[in-house]
Amino acid sequence: MPSNLSLFVGLPVALAPFVTLSGAARLYTLHADTDLVVLPFDVDVQDHLHARFGTGDWPEDQSLALSTTDQTFAADCSRHAPLAYLQCDTDDTIALQSAALWQLGRLSLGPTTLDMKGAAGGRAVTLRPINVALRALGVIAAVGSDEFTVFGLNAYADNAEIHARARPVRG
Repeated sequence: MPSNLSLFVGLPVALAPFVTLSGAARLYTLHADTDLVVLPFDVDVQDHLHARFGTGDWPEDQSLALSTTDQTFAADCSRHAPLAYLQCDTDDTIALQSAALWQLGRLSLGPTTLDMKGAAGGRAVTLRPINVALRALGVIAAVGSDEFTVFGLNAYADNAEIHARARPVRG
């Protein structure tokens, strides 16, 4: 099944600046046992960010859909609490998983991308980019599971499904 997730994860206080900046930004809870929320990083949210601060530069490695402006804004938001950017792109030909993590206003992980269909796809589950970022945010998987599943991301193929089925955060 094709998948295209592009989202930020963190405590509501870290993601509040996105909501303040863009009327299109929405926060959702995927799992009841955590205070972490997700913000689907849809084109409308990204466009509002770029309209306010400029687009910035796009990295030569296009596997991560974040411009320098997006990354700088995320770093600023992480002054309130750590936050991660998670991205999955899969179809019949590719299976890319990417993550970045900011803490205390600085990039502390990545951005890193793993081709799950390539040779690196055999990497231990615990070392996959999204699992590493979620673990840094406090999501812990038991032996035999992974943070991606424990957090509930496995239930959503794309941002549209999060908007349709995840529990919205009120207020």
